[in-house]
Amino acid sequence: MKLTSLAIALTLALSANQVAFAADDKKSKSKKKDQTIEQMIENKTATLGLFDFYQDKKTGETLMLLDESQLDTPFLHFAQTVDGLADAGHFRGGYRGEKIIEFRRYFDRVDIVTKTSRYQFDENNPISRAKDANISEAVLASLKIEKVENGQIALKVDKLFLSEALHKVSPWARVDDKKAKKRFKVGKLNSKKSRILSKRAYDNNVDIVVDYVFNNPNPSVYGSKAVSDPRSVSIKLQHSFIELPKEEFTPRYQDARIGYFGRQYTQMTSSSWAPYKDVMNRWNLVKKDPSAAVSEPVEPIVWWIENTTPLEWRDTIREAVLAWNSSFEKAGFKNALQVKIQPDDATWQAGDLNYNVLRWTSSPQPRFGGYGPSLANPLTGQLLGADIMLEFIFMKNRWIYNSLYSQGAASVGFNNLEQINQGPSSASALNCSAGHELQQGLLLSQAMSNGNDIENKAVLKEGLRHLVLHEVGHTLGLNHNMKASILWDEKEIHDKSLTQGALTGSVMDYSPINVSPKGTAQGDYFQTEPGLYDDWAIEYGYSIALDDSEQEAERLAKILARSSEKGLAFGNDADDMRAPGRHIDPRIMTGDLSSNPVAYASERMTLIQGLLSELKDKALVDGQSHQQLLISANSLFGQYRRQAEVISRQIGGVYVERNVVDSSQTQSLPYTPVPKEKQQAAMQALTSFVFAGDALAD
Repeated sequence: MKLTSLAIALTLALSANQVAFAADDKKSKSKKKDQTIEQMIENKTATLGLFDFYQDKKTGETLMLLDESQLDTPFLHFAQTVDGLADAGHFRGGYRGEKIIEFRRYFDRVDIVTKTSRYQFDENNPISRAKDANISEAVLASLKIEKVENGQIALKVDKLFLSEALHKVSPWARVDDKKAKKRFKVGKLNSKKSRILSKRAYDNNVDIVVDYVFNNPNPSVYGSKAVSDPRSVSIKLQHSFIELPKEEFTPRYQDARIGYFGRQYTQMTSSSWAPYKDVMNRWNLVKKDPSAAVSEPVEPIVWWIENTTPLEWRDTIREAVLAWNSSFEKAGFKNALQVKIQPDDATWQAGDLNYNVLRWTSSPQPRFGGYGPSLANPLTGQLLGADIMLEFIFMKNRWIYNSLYSQGAASVGFNNLEQINQGPSSASALNCSAGHELQQGLLLSQAMSNGNDIENKAVLKEGLRHLVLHEVGHTLGLNHNMKASILWDEKEIHDKSLTQGALTGSVMDYSPINVSPKGTAQGDYFQTEPGLYDDWAIEYGYSIALDDSEQEAERLAKILARSSEKGLAFGNDADDMRAPGRHIDPRIMTGDLSSNPVAYASERMTLIQGLLSELKDKALVDGQSHQQLLISANSLFGQYRRQAEVISRQIGGVYVERNVVDSSQTQSLPYTPVPKEKQQAAMQALTSFVFAGDALAD
């Protein structure tokens, strides 16, 4: 009986304590709920800017303050890889994509919503009242409101950033992937191991860097040697929230005769056979002196050379960037581009959107020699920022064996970018293998020079200058022009007095190193100046618009009407024939040169045959390995194969013209078969250089 009484007493005592604890807990929660925003942010580390962030010094918990005036307002969200893993489709400086987002309040929550802007309606058309029909918005995240006070909304954002809500960090799954079992997989995101590393806030943008950690307890594919442990993979990503520009900017629209990156828009109320009005990506250049024919811009395009750049190459890089000023002067701007050096003690980071940076890295498995992405306002095409990534591999012999057989990006390890481009971010993705194409030429040059170092030779300087010119061109809005190589014939292209640094119509082509045949004076090795097409494209994109819209349309039409002139030919990746059967116009090709590609390729193959016969004597050195012979031979075989591909595309080819109908002048037909005699010449060349039993005999 006494035990029973004691048990009852203990139970009552414990119950009382639990009630007391519960009451205290309620009081604690109530006290927190009653806190003012000022109390909530007290003693927390503040990061103030477009949005204000406050981080708890003990727990790391982050609070974000959103002004009520920022609700229902479009902002730009942009994701960029700070550091990644090539196996997972990430690399330092990689632009991942951008989208328009809005913060929308719904009772006690704030939703982050994005919606495609591709479909446009004329507001004067009654159909525009149904502009939202069958277009899905995406609610990326929904955050609980912690406090609303004096026009400010407090939100806890740790769960937002430590998830893939804003951006898909891990590779997108492939449909019907037959190689799925052989692919490296990062596993699942571990939010407990992931960290918000830093926050940088400015008046017009804010950057949040997050270390995303993925776990894969039982990996079947271990990945490359750059993977420390396949069970745990770290990818550092920067989220940027950007206020849309307020300054006046008039969009300019794309035309099929000139290649600019841009955003596709469908005019839903148009009765046109081609109801598209795509905006071009371009910088907002405004003249300081509007009355002057040539004036400096109010805000030039300023490039910073990152302090990681080797000292001996800074001048070459600077000169290559500034070479574009000649094109802008023809369009009415003086000193449109400027170059500065990032100080060694600079406090700003290369990933800061407020700086356009030429960056330099040396990676275990680089996916490029150079990479030139840019960020644009998707609503107008106004460029907001850009970077250029240069890989030290471009300057050295460090190369992956099988990449010597490359045929553009897909076969030199660029495959992982397919995973990036499978997702909705692909609109802003840019796959550029110009660096690899140029390095193929450098390897050929090395094979010709007994394998000696070529770092201080003119050929390497020209190659780097070409690469920087090409990547800067991308950041100005220009896409590839694989048709530009038809500017000079096979004789003229070796004459420096004619080419003057412009081997093709455009630096945006993938042209090979120009090695003169024996008995011919050496011309320019690489393109070192913008070409005729580049000048024309910059004029169309950047020349100052007239105030009258009809007169402006006529002005632009006159510029475009020059498309049939020599040096202004255009054809981009959408039409190129780098892969068999891919397209039909053999002039739109990578790795070719001259208006007579069969003759030029035949000369190159003859040159390579001679080099191969001499290679053993040149590349084998007593006391050294056979590596020099291996690399040189494979480089020569790769070049030989590329020229065979160039020749083969002529057979059955069809010339394609992008001109529009104009009854006032004689025009080329949109489709014309490659002349019979040129196809026959191609067949004869293949017979001699490929099909003959002794084509590569010593």
